[in-house]
Amino acid sequence: MGNIVLRSRILESMNNFEHGEDADGDFELLRERLFNDIQLNDEEESTHGSGGEFASILRHLIRSGEIMVLNYESYMHHPLPVIKKKPNLEKLKVRTPWDCCGCFKMIELYISMILFITSQHNDLYHSTKSASGLKDMPVGGGGGSATSAPFSLMNMVTQRQNGFGKRQGSFEPSEMCRMTNHFRPNTFTETVSACDTKVFCGKFTSNGDRFVTASQDTWVRVYDSTRSQYKFLRLLETKHVSWSILDMDFSPDGQSFVYSTWADALFISSMDRGVSDNIQSLYLSPNNQKLGVFTVCYSGCGKHILCGANDGTLYAYDLEANRRTLMAPVARLDTDVNTVGFVEELSNIFYSGSDDGVIKLWDRRCIDESNPQPVGRLIGHFDGITYIDSRNDGRYIISNSKDQSIKLWDLRKMTPSYARPEHAYSNWDYRWDDVPKRFFNVKRAQRGDTSIMTYRGHKVQKSLIRAKFSPANTTGQRYIYTGCGTGRLIIYDVLTGKIVEAIEGHHDIVRDVAWHPHRTEIITCSWDCTVHRHTYCSPIEKQEQRDKLLDLKTRRLSYTSRSNGVVSESEISEQPPVRRSRRLAERNSHGGRVSAS
Repeated sequence: MGNIVLRSRILESMNNFEHGEDADGDFELLRERLFNDIQLNDEEESTHGSGGEFASILRHLIRSGEIMVLNYESYMHHPLPVIKKKPNLEKLKVRTPWDCCGCFKMIELYISMILFITSQHNDLYHSTKSASGLKDMPVGGGGGSATSAPFSLMNMVTQRQNGFGKRQGSFEPSEMCRMTNHFRPNTFTETVSACDTKVFCGKFTSNGDRFVTASQDTWVRVYDSTRSQYKFLRLLETKHVSWSILDMDFSPDGQSFVYSTWADALFISSMDRGVSDNIQSLYLSPNNQKLGVFTVCYSGCGKHILCGANDGTLYAYDLEANRRTLMAPVARLDTDVNTVGFVEELSNIFYSGSDDGVIKLWDRRCIDESNPQPVGRLIGHFDGITYIDSRNDGRYIISNSKDQSIKLWDLRKMTPSYARPEHAYSNWDYRWDDVPKRFFNVKRAQRGDTSIMTYRGHKVQKSLIRAKFSPANTTGQRYIYTGCGTGRLIIYDVLTGKIVEAIEGHHDIVRDVAWHPHRTEIITCSWDCTVHRHTYCSPIEKQEQRDKLLDLKTRRLSYTSRSNGVVSESEISEQPPVRRSRRLAERNSHGGRVSAS
């Protein structure tokens, strides 16, 4: 499994519990499983009940912050999972009635029927096609991809120069997105940063001029990202960091940032200072003394901060009043709240996602602080939710989950109140166990699942891996991109549900991803202690790179064989034949004298 802080403390804590006669054998079995990365099958798990009890104790200690997984001894290259079922586009394409209530229900249903008649496409499907320049093109039909339609950059430029475009000169935003989508990132280009500890998160400021990373060494690194060189600017010192900085977010003006860790407070720091004296602590005053805050975000106005913690609670902090204003129970006390955020920048609606697999919607305009209740639920995942990202249109969000799927949701269609979440495989732990194969090819959806699309093909392991919408300015939000437990950067096509890029380069999981708001490049943050930049590379450039690598490999092998005094048959066969002229041959045959004839 890897090295663990206070390993002896785990064993001591487990030995404090009273067991039966076979406890020693079960204990040795569990210890072998935990420290040698052995996973029991279904039958063994059902027959070793006390082993499951030990595992639950370990999970409790890790969740409470008493022990921390520091690193993994080795990382093996893993292939992507095989997904047998094709993506179901029915709900994505067809418009569904809104889930309304009260006297407006029939009116909304009538409007929805009119819209259904005029356009049989879902709002997101239609708007994404339009924004990415595919309004008049077939997408996903007949097994073809959305990019299979003829595209000529030369023709578009020529028409623009001749004034034949809709604007009679300049490109429309949708045409710009159509062009840039043909040059989406597809190759690992360079290493932006390399340190000695795991990189947990990385994020661009709203204008894209700065890129900031946070890692396990407690330092925040700031880079100048106005150009593609990513010049390192400064190290920002932090304080009260236990194990690692878990999440961070920028204020709307980009002048400061807030970060969270294993502490009962949030911490605000300026982007320009280099010492920790001016860090402001925002105390959350939880009921649980050992608090781990896994997610944090600013509101669009910059006056409020949301966060979620390991005690199953969502917290809200008012910066003007300088106090915690909300402590809402999201799930059970021992269930982590892994992600929170606002539906859009100026919205009063915010969401939470937790390890029980339920997404909850909250409206701060009608929250009773003494008894806060969500305004809606979204149920469909079979395991915990690791991250939620909003499309910033007030309607659509995506959720990444430990059940190895990303789901697309329409917030106007809530889950019915009678539905209850199901966990398909509760005996596995995503931090060190292999992913159960049943997650990759689920036979049926959950009862009450109102998601309009499910994307499968990546892996979620070891940490809270993040998935996000691509930027609206450069892609029309045509793609969903995510980290992966195999060390890849995965890019899905929203309109077809297929993986269009699976970029290799990292040697451990990719936990966080960030697409530059104005350039077609993606930054990935990995547990292999590096930060990578990914850009577009043409087929010709890819072939040239392969040729260079092959040539370099050949040269190294040749140098190694020559240094060892061994010449391989391939080298002999590749050597050109020695050309000897007749004059030189005659000179050698006459002992160096040449005849006068």
